[in-house]
Amino acid sequence: MKRFFDGAAVLLLAAIVLGACASNQGAGFRAPGQAPVRWTLQNAAYGLDKQQTLNIILPEGKNDVHAIVYIHGGFYTAGNKLWHPLFLTDFSEDHIFASIDYRLMRRWNNAVHIEEMMQDIDGALGKILEIAAERGVRVKDFILAGHSAGAHLALLYSYRYFPENDTRPIRIAACVSLAGPSDFTDDAGWSSMSYYGPGLAQKLGTLSWMGAELAGYPIELTQADWTNQANYAEYKDYIEAISPISYVYTTDKIPPTLLVHGIDDNIVPYSNSARLNEALDKTSVPHSFISPGGSGNNHMLGGAPGLVSAVIPIRYQNQSWVDQAKAWMESYLR
Repeated sequence: MKRFFDGAAVLLLAAIVLGACASNQGAGFRAPGQAPVRWTLQNAAYGLDKQQTLNIILPEGKNDVHAIVYIHGGFYTAGNKLWHPLFLTDFSEDHIFASIDYRLMRRWNNAVHIEEMMQDIDGALGKILEIAAERGVRVKDFILAGHSAGAHLALLYSYRYFPENDTRPIRIAACVSLAGPSDFTDDAGWSSMSYYGPGLAQKLGTLSWMGAELAGYPIELTQADWTNQANYAEYKDYIEAISPISYVYTTDKIPPTLLVHGIDDNIVPYSNSARLNEALDKTSVPHSFISPGGSGNNHMLGGAPGLVSAVIPIRYQNQSWVDQAKAWMESYLR
């Protein structure tokens, strides 16, 4: 997740890089190696908005496959489907790999909230089924993965978004969260994040804006321990509704979950994933928690250190957690 950026120059430079690298036929989105043969489609539209597009790679000559779907981060306000981990592309060469764009929140006149983002994920999964069917491929199930804001959306969709009367074969076999927010009631954790500013007022202002835009309700956090502020009852249901942890005990549809979170993260609290892991410990849901420590394992988990350099694709080099994550996912690709 990224702060609502203070520097327009950073966004401009990112836009230049993205514009130079994006194309209809594959820049920055490749199938590694020569075997198996894979078919690639870029910028497939799943809705009318220009942000409702996805990139997809399908293996040729296979009838039944899993689909690994990646959701990028960027503080819900930035990012691009080209921001995907290279290891997922390589890892999924016998299966479908897709990376999706979704409608982003805007600082002014925002009409996009969590529900719209959930609808976009749902629409993207439906489009993947449609594309696969056209190629004669049956999708067994989906593994949803994401980083930061994208991990939050992956968790929330996997844990609670079940469209009524849906007859499509959308089954979430597993969910992978890379440094994803999972608990906005974790006031102590969020208030301690240095990334949002040196002072408490600045932090609360940014977090209030984020919560309000996600929930679609004017949330105003006025103290570090906001779950104890006088009017918290007014916001409680909205804050819990956007927190994946809130759904752990309310449904039996929670899929197996992998949490990866750097101990030194100063953007999304490490305690978010620790608290979700503790909640899952009290259920029968298969889950694992990888907590890389040491130098470099901050919010980017040892990958590219910043916005611009994270573009196309993200490389996690010499990171042991990648091998652990791949081994965990492998058990759900059988």
